[in-house]
Amino acid sequence: MHKSNRVELNTRFEEVYNLLKSKGEIIKNDRQKSKMAFAEKLGTKGHIVDLYLKGKRKITYEQVKKLCSFYEVNEEYMFQGKGTPFSDSNKNGENSEPEKLQNALGINFSTNVLFTNIEAFASNTVSANLWEENHTFQIPGMYGDLVAFNINGNSMAPTILNGDTVICQPLSNNDEILEGEIYAVVSDQSVWVKRVKRDFSKSHSWTHFKLISDNFEEFPPFSIEKNEVRKILKVKRRLTGVF
Repeated sequence: MHKSNRVELNTRFEEVYNLLKSKGEIIKNDRQKSKMAFAEKLGTKGHIVDLYLKGKRKITYEQVKKLCSFYEVNEEYMFQGKGTPFSDSNKNGENSEPEKLQNALGINFSTNVLFTNIEAFASNTVSANLWEENHTFQIPGMYGDLVAFNINGNSMAPTILNGDTVICQPLSNNDEILEGEIYAVVSDQSVWVKRVKRDFSKSHSWTHFKLISDNFEEFPPFSIEKNEVRKILKVKRRLTGVF
């Protein structure tokens, strides 16, 4: 699956590259908009871009993330093939639908998302100290006590990338886990954001959590004992370029 995703990602990159050329964002022999200048924004060289376009090499996830940032390319389209290549920016300065709703109803939703660093989260889990020591914010349409932190590493690429922020909701009971969904799994010393499955002993008792990366070729699955897990939170949303 991972190899197939990289091939599809590269195909969408070629499409977006040609669209950028047609929009005048990439112009031959233009110092600021040449292929070399384009490649530099992605952290690579012009001849490497040529290899991507010819299908002889595959663009990396980090380079795609930079492409989306510099040229307002739709990340969901690039990584999942959903929507259109370019983000629909709010050019007229109009309020978003959630903002219109809040203004019409006179509602000021209270902040409910705790933003913390992953080290504090690992040491304190979802405690009162965390809520007092870290700042909170609110996302329209998301309710309940939520926790947000930044991701370090590309083990969950292309679904979640290095530097992304994940919004998580604590489970009241670990039995609520849905096999293969993405969770933040908290132990005494670590937090892993992985797809989770249950591992059973020969006597059919649930003994371990199996943690699986989407980028499984570089990050093989591993298991941890059930009694090592302090808390599990469901990853509800991924944000890019927020913090």
